[in-house]
Amino acid sequence: MLTPEYLEACCDDVLGLYDALNESIVRDISRRIVKTGKVTDSARWQLKQVQESGKLMEEIIQEVSSVTKFSDSYIKELFNESGVISLKYEGDICSAAGLTPINLKQSPAMMQTLAAAIEKTQGNINNLTMTTAVASQNLYLQYTNLAYMQVTSGAFSYQEALKQAIKVAAVDGGKVLYQKGHSSKLDVAVRRSLLTGVNQTAGKLTEMYADEMDCDYFETTAHLGARNTGTGYNNHESWQGQVFCISGKDKRYRQFREATGYGEGGGLCGWNCRHNFHMFFLGLSKPAYSREVLEGYAKKTHQYKDADGNIQTLTEYECTQMQRAYERQIRESKSLLAGYDSGIKAAPDEKTENALREEFKTESVNLKRIEAEMKDFCKQTNRAVDSARTQVHAVKDNDGKIVNFNKSVSQKAVWANKKSS
Repeated sequence: MLTPEYLEACCDDVLGLYDALNESIVRDISRRIVKTGKVTDSARWQLKQVQESGKLMEEIIQEVSSVTKFSDSYIKELFNESGVISLKYEGDICSAAGLTPINLKQSPAMMQTLAAAIEKTQGNINNLTMTTAVASQNLYLQYTNLAYMQVTSGAFSYQEALKQAIKVAAVDGGKVLYQKGHSSKLDVAVRRSLLTGVNQTAGKLTEMYADEMDCDYFETTAHLGARNTGTGYNNHESWQGQVFCISGKDKRYRQFREATGYGEGGGLCGWNCRHNFHMFFLGLSKPAYSREVLEGYAKKTHQYKDADGNIQTLTEYECTQMQRAYERQIRESKSLLAGYDSGIKAAPDEKTENALREEFKTESVNLKRIEAEMKDFCKQTNRAVDSARTQVHAVKDNDGKIVNFNKSVSQKAVWANKKSS
């Protein structure tokens, strides 16, 4: 079993790497947009656009390749760690029940399951990440064409068209593409894939353990802010922290898969789910959650006074969703600052550079406003600020390969904000 707290934090380190990749992609797109240059002769401009498009694709592929080796190593370590933690918990339950625990390395079937899960998740994430190169090239072509039309029609000045193109690149850059045409932000896609992979693998190992121990009951974990929307198993609050019969033979308990949706995207161990489960032996195991604790989770609310003085009563789940919205705004703002920063460095003339500097200054003020609002919201609702969800910073080695992230762009934004106040 893996705890909700472990699942909440287990992806944080590797997400810094993908945040760095996302920033690099935004910088690459913004720089190429600026380097495409002012509109002159149509044929010459189109040639320049094609050249920059090809260079952009090469740059992003190199960035993705440099991240892959770090990511693959981290995923392997994470899955091995989570497997050991999960099975140790199950082993302690077995010991308390007078049974002999299973060691992960002593079970070839479990080791094979873990290895297959590692390979699958590595492949999924690498495939998703590689699609960002195609998506970014398409984005560059789309918005340089739009800027071209805006300027040639006289609707916008070159600087205004450029600012708009960079803004869209920062918001839409770093996306992954799915086969059915759906797209998602890189950090969101990676977190979802990694969290789901870790959680489902732990669940599979627990299933195998229970089968070995002839255990016919599971107890699910529980946490504050569980999903309470939808019906049936999609409403996680309706089944968290309860005991279920695996086979369905004991009619005193609901059947495990049917009640929790285990194995379905919207159910237990599904997309972004932080619930897991463990073996439960009737007459020997003690329930981890009392009815009072679960009711307290469901009933817990917070009072929040917004900037307009309106007081709202929010559930823990609603608070989580609002905090995530603030975090998305902060990451988007930091991406935009990175795009402007890259554009400033590549600006062909002083007028363009000054125009982008003004946008950088304005956005840095916006970033500080959002951060202040989120901090106030978290303080009022007694929540911790999760800095791991608001990082968008890249560090590169001498060869230009991503190795980690820092706060260089954020520090520039703080400086710009002070200058404008």
